[in-house]
Amino acid sequence: MRLVLYNIRYGTGTGWDYHFPFPFSGCLRKTEGRFRRISDFISKLKPDLVGLVEADSGSYRQNGECQAELMAARLNAESVFACKYHHESLVSRTPLLKSQGNAVVTRLPILSSREHYLSRGVKRTLLEVEFQDFTLFLAHLSLGYGARKIQIGEVADRCRQAKKPVILAGDGNIYAGEKELRPLFRKGLFRNANDGNVPTYPSRLPALALDFVLYSEGIDMKKFRVPQVRYSDHLPLVCDFTPEGRGREALAS
Repeated sequence: MRLVLYNIRYGTGTGWDYHFPFPFSGCLRKTEGRFRRISDFISKLKPDLVGLVEADSGSYRQNGECQAELMAARLNAESVFACKYHHESLVSRTPLLKSQGNAVVTRLPILSSREHYLSRGVKRTLLEVEFQDFTLFLAHLSLGYGARKIQIGEVADRCRQAKKPVILAGDGNIYAGEKELRPLFRKGLFRNANDGNVPTYPSRLPALALDFVLYSEGIDMKKFRVPQVRYSDHLPLVCDFTPEGRGREALAS
């Protein structure tokens, strides 16, 4: 199976002109053309599973269309979207911001999906999607170190409750490095697919491994790579893996 994780920055692009004529003005851009190029790139990778961080669920930028649904139609797949802000927060009811979140697009049958809310930070949503052989958790963690530390502990607790092997992926904003993820590595809970800490941000001159794919016992990670493309301010992560239960079933058949 192939997983692609990509913080696509809503399809708003990257580069110095993102901050012209004023800082972060690029977040107001129309996104259809850029998102089409992102979809073309991901489609060529032939993924079974896509984790989209910073996806747009249908703001004016995308002419009211949900990016996850558009990609699902392109891949002959299905999708689940979750606003990244707590559903009771003012931010989640604010125009444009209420359309910002994370999404899973997959060709695999989805058994269930849930949204969990972390106790700290502005970005609080942890998206859980259950499949036959494993469960995927998708996160976009806080920019603030203190809030992020608490979030990582809560994510670890939530993942320990899963009944199946787990893949945990997302944008961790771990500016202090992999050491921030230690609660997730304790007692063998997870391994890092990016064991060489290949940097993923910023895409033009990558220096920090902010994005991650972690996997638990029961997942056999076959291959990992970071394509050097500049459709976003982050680089994508591509992982080929096999749930160990699926491998045993294949040998038995």
